[in-house]
Amino acid sequence: MTSNATSAPVEPSPPAGPLALLTIPFIFTQEGLLGTKDFLKQVKERGINLSLEGLRKLHEAGLLAPLYRVDGHPLAELRIETETASGMNPRGWTVEAARDGRLRDSAQEGYSEAWPFERPTTVVDDDRHSWWNGYTYSPWQLLYLRHILREYEIIQAGWRTSADPQRTSRTRRTVCALAALSPLLLPGVLGQVSMPPGITQEGLLRLRREADVAKLLATAGFDPANLREEAESLLHDAHSSDPLVDWLPLTRHAGIRGWSKLKGLPLDCMWARIGAEILLRAHEHLAAQGHLEPLPNVADLTWHVALHDRLTPRDGDGDSLERALGKLGLSPHPRVLLLVEGLTELDHLPRLLAEFGLTKPEQVRVQQCEGSKVNAHLIARYEITPRLGKKIKKTSPAEGVQLLDRTPTALIIAMDAENKFETPAKCANERRKLQNAIREEVAFQGGEIGQADLDYLVEVRVWGDDKYELANFTDDELVPAITQLAKMQANPDVTSPTWEQDLRAELQSARAKHDDIKVPMGRLHVREDKPELAKLLWPTLIAKCEAELASNDARTPVLALVLDVRQKVAMLSSGGYVLSAP
Repeated sequence: MTSNATSAPVEPSPPAGPLALLTIPFIFTQEGLLGTKDFLKQVKERGINLSLEGLRKLHEAGLLAPLYRVDGHPLAELRIETETASGMNPRGWTVEAARDGRLRDSAQEGYSEAWPFERPTTVVDDDRHSWWNGYTYSPWQLLYLRHILREYEIIQAGWRTSADPQRTSRTRRTVCALAALSPLLLPGVLGQVSMPPGITQEGLLRLRREADVAKLLATAGFDPANLREEAESLLHDAHSSDPLVDWLPLTRHAGIRGWSKLKGLPLDCMWARIGAEILLRAHEHLAAQGHLEPLPNVADLTWHVALHDRLTPRDGDGDSLERALGKLGLSPHPRVLLLVEGLTELDHLPRLLAEFGLTKPEQVRVQQCEGSKVNAHLIARYEITPRLGKKIKKTSPAEGVQLLDRTPTALIIAMDAENKFETPAKCANERRKLQNAIREEVAFQGGEIGQADLDYLVEVRVWGDDKYELANFTDDELVPAITQLAKMQANPDVTSPTWEQDLRAELQSARAKHDDIKVPMGRLHVREDKPELAKLLWPTLIAKCEAELASNDARTPVLALVLDVRQKVAMLSSGGYVLSAP
């Protein structure tokens, strides 16, 4: 049997490399693309002297081709299905050109005087303000500029006749790999997420869950087997070049807020380490899937290797922030200390915080308590109490501005509604006791603290009338997870035709009595295993959080808590801390 129906032709995907990158969701959203002017500006910030004419010569020599050139003539065969373009900037123009078929791979097409870097004198006055040479660069190309300039000097001196095509191709593949991996991995390295116009937070969260690292690298034309080698090369160059290498145990903890204050060679070396970290995280991801050998444990090595300089050391290698600062006579403190009760919360909260880029110990620390009978008074006195610095006087000491010697830490206690947190009145009473303890400690330092500051520094909250699992998950969400746990434990009751009916009845009974989840589980002979239950519930939790973020309706208590924590971290990371008037 034959059919007369015809299907629409399928446009072939562009070959692996720069053009193919435009098929990746959220490509260039985290690091951006640079026109020649901004590229040269960043070159200068890294302590390198290079003019626009010098940039042209590097392209002509085949050493540094722009990543793209936007052409004025569309070609149907070069049209690329990309996300909708947005923004009057090089990324927006590049994405738009790709959709129109006006985007070219500058290395593939080579250099031509027909596409000048500088504005031609023939451009009429009315067009001079809008003229653009059409070239865009990836910021990752800056990582290799010093090597490229040295190679150019060698060629100019006559020691070599032309660029090494293998090295140039290898560099370009690595740049493409870094660009392909950046939407997925760069936010976690920098500790912040960039949100250009048209980009949604829930979309980026979904990308982090669903992206396939192997496919991203294939799109870039990069062999995963080279991830470690390229990363170690970047780390080695940074170690041998960085004048601040001895400060790395401290600067590796700073994040982009501190790294962006570096200039010249230290800034260049820090970005080399950022690039290396992206490649190494991709290696770890593939190793976890069995595609690559795991990275070696270098913690016990007595000699220095490149992996010792990772921005996020593994296996106990590298100083913690506390130790690194301690060596300099400093003392680190988190912006938020979050006290929780159960093992499920201890599993879910750090993972959910990580989805928002809150992975560093100086941002949030999640600490488990021994049940809701915890006595947090010592924590409040010695960790949350502001450490007073000097007081800047105005007309009188009473009107002075009280400076703080250390970054404040806010305390948030999130418990089940039981014992001393059983009712709103009991929660308020516990909060008041903690605040009074802080007030006393501030008085011991010769200062005063107002109620507004105390209210900001100490919060006591419960998940609701029910305990954590029942408060954050519906019966429809709990039943599959508990059933799977029962199967894992070879529970014979799970095969009963009334299993689900019985489980739902026990869950409803637990809700009516505000019991712990272990009570209905125990009645159905499901052994209490909170860590495993937490793992089974995690996919459900992240999916419902994404949905609530998309609808701007954070109803799940644990998501509401994380959003509040994120806001507090941001507020307490702004610097310039003072106590308000009491």
